[in-house]
Amino acid sequence: MKKNESPKPLREFFGEAGAGVEKGPTRGVILDGVEYEKIWRELGLTEEPGAVDFAKEVVVLSTTRGSRISFRLRDEGEGRMQVMSISTRDIRPGLRYAIAVIARQGWQEVNDTKL
Repeated sequence: MKKNESPKPLREFFGEAGAGVEKGPTRGVILDGVEYEKIWRELGLTEEPGAVDFAKEVVVLSTTRGSRISFRLRDEGEGRMQVMSISTRDIRPGLRYAIAVIARQGWQEVNDTKL
C-alpha cells in the first residue's frame, strides 16, 4: 500500500436482517468462523454467509436502522487499522447490516482487537 493510501476491504456484503429482527450486534471484529456463523444467525439470515478464510482474513460487522451503511478504513500506523461505519440517519423499520472482509496480512490490530 502506498503511503497516505487508505486500506480497502477485500469484499463487502450488504443486506437486511431477517424478518422481525430489529436489534442485533451493532459492530464488531469477527476472528473465526464459529463467531461469524453465530452473528449470521443472530441477524436472522438464512442463506449461507459469504465465504471467509479466517486464517488470512478478518471480518468487521456493523448494523444500522438507517437505509444505507458504508465503511471507511484508516491506517493508524504500527500495524493498527481503524474501521469506521457511516450510516444514513433516515431511521426506518428493520435492521441493515454491512460486513467488510479485510486481509490479516500487515495488521496486528483492527479496532483495538488484537489479531
